Amino acid sequence: MYEIIKNKMYKPGFMKIYTDLPFLVREDNGKLLRRSDIEEPKNEEEKEAFEEEFYTMNKKTGKIALMPGCEGSKEKTLDIREFGIDPELEGEWEVTLKDGSKVKVTTVFEKLKKNVEQFAPEKTKDITGVHPDTVRQLAKDIALPKVVEITTGFSLNKYYNGILNIWNIASICGLTGRLGPYGGLNTENEFSLSGLGALSGFGGKYKPRFGSGFVGEFVFGDGMKTFKEYFSNEDVKRATGGKISKDEYIKIVEEALKAGEDGKDRTEEELYYKPWWTPEVAIIVADSKFRRNKGSEYRKAFLKKTKFFAYVDYKMSEAAMFADILLPAKSHYEVYDIRTSPGYHRFTNLAQPIANMKPVGEAKDEWSMFAFIAKKLEEIANKPGNKEKAKVPDSKKYARTGYRDLANFYKEYTNTDEESEAAMEPYLGTDKLAVEAALEKCEQYKPWTMEKMYAAGGFLQLNEKAAKLSPLYADRPYNSGEFTLFKFERFETLTGRQTFYVDHPTYLKLTNGTNYALKPLAPQNKKNPFMLMTPHARWSIHSNWKNSRTLQRLQRGVPYVHVNRKIAEMKGIKDGDTIRIFNELGEFYAMAKVSSSVAPDTLVMEHGWEPYQYLFNKGHNEVVPMSLNLLELADGWGHLKFGGLWDGNQYAYDGAVDIEKSTKFTY
Repeated sequence: MYEIIKNKMYKPGFMKIYTDLPFLVREDNGKLLRRSDIEEPKNEEEKEAFEEEFYTMNKKTGKIALMPGCEGSKEKTLDIREFGIDPELEGEWEVTLKDGSKVKVTTVFEKLKKNVEQFAPEKTKDITGVHPDTVRQLAKDIALPKVVEITTGFSLNKYYNGILNIWNIASICGLTGRLGPYGGLNTENEFSLSGLGALSGFGGKYKPRFGSGFVGEFVFGDGMKTFKEYFSNEDVKRATGGKISKDEYIKIVEEALKAGEDGKDRTEEELYYKPWWTPEVAIIVADSKFRRNKGSEYRKAFLKKTKFFAYVDYKMSEAAMFADILLPAKSHYEVYDIRTSPGYHRFTNLAQPIANMKPVGEAKDEWSMFAFIAKKLEEIANKPGNKEKAKVPDSKKYARTGYRDLANFYKEYTNTDEESEAAMEPYLGTDKLAVEAALEKCEQYKPWTMEKMYAAGGFLQLNEKAAKLSPLYADRPYNSGEFTLFKFERFETLTGRQTFYVDHPTYLKLTNGTNYALKPLAPQNKKNPFMLMTPHARWSIHSNWKNSRTLQRLQRGVPYVHVNRKIAEMKGIKDGDTIRIFNELGEFYAMAKVSSSVAPDTLVMEHGWEPYQYLFNKGHNEVVPMSLNLLELADGWGHLKFGGLWDGNQYAYDGAVDIEKSTKFTY
């Protein structure tokens, strides 16, 4: 980013229209200049809108101008030419506020330039290990060609400050005009699948309690306890640029947890917020929580918090071993299902069991399983002594009637109740019925049926309605953002444009509001000199098929860790030796796979191994801590409000460890 800006390899015309870089920022408080700063609203509606309208300095008039396309704007187009606006990208001016006072303002681009000054390639080479010449060449490779796509994996999100890495990479696209047919960030495309609420929405009668996985898992596993034990004040200060101490961090997180406890609504004063619940009863489907979650205390803490734990899976995972009751599910290829991943491709595949397939034991598909449970609940609720208790009170936020009717539960679940019948909602209750309902109700699946999919070879192609930000042609590649680039349609952001500036107090404190880089949270000391990396596996999908003997024959058959060849020599470790990996949190054992392709300060271990596959039932998460990044915990700003598109991540790469050869225990 430094090289692109310094050598003016950016595209000013693109930046003026499709990014917030020409927006004005107040020098006195670092806030974006809002319409509410300049004009007094006449009513509540205007008050709300003025908070979401922003200014630029118009080169044509030498005066400030409201930018169209912002969240509060009546004009929803980004086409500034219609309004005679040519934004300034650089400069400093003085404007008069509504109270008559004057403040200095500058542009977001000026703020960005100031931030990136400290990240010249010569200054970062010792931190990153990347030579300045490589950085300069990469900048040219991204900025100069006609089309450039940048693909990132999901590992960058697994670092404590990974949010900044992704933001910075995406922002390079905004500087260089990478949108639509000219490229861009190509990790996932944004598609739309509508109508599937018919399978889960109870006709709008009930709503789910949608909680933060980011915060919820932290609470379930006593993450704060792990954080306090493992990270030092020095670690926290390093990861926050010296702005926040460990004690301050703990106070902020504890207040945030209190703010969202049991799904409480956020108040305006709360800068940090994510809703979460601690369930008394947990019914979990195919999520090996005790393999996936970080921290050595997670399993114990979770089981202590839940009074009853039911688990659904087709295999004996770690979670299945500790469940109070295990509900056996049919496997992927024994059920009717449709598999779709429109962020990556336009095809949906059909799964269906072979003819006359005999069931294995009591295994059921999930729809039949839960229909069976719903029917039992309804039977119990309708017994004479229970009828008065069958209507379970609930907030109207989650239940339209103010209660959940267990006496009618099976009928509502399968859409055979009077209300669902009258609304002609599709019948549910088995896997096949669910597939038929999805094909019938989802606009993007039309005109496909199961029979047509089978005849076509077991798949369908999404129709043109699946595209969200661009047209989806039947015979041409899909490029995200064409509606924005060519039709000037706004993005779903506060400014309607790509976001380079966030004036939430936390972002102002930690990043000066715009793109920045912060050092790792992981301890940087000689005691634990190695970083443990756990990428996706080659011979499994997470833990699926990890215990397949056929696939294990293609690898070591037991959990193994790639160790740099020179480090192995120094530690007296040979290929195939059992090694102990440890830190202050705990330890686990794995087989050493000596490799020349691993960095000396890194251990690489493909993830997915269940804890029971390790010695002593201790997996690699025994040495991985838990934390919450304050930038991801921040809430209540523009489009950064909790929901499916704004939650935090679990960090896998903040656990520094040491290793030694094990002489006492071996695989």
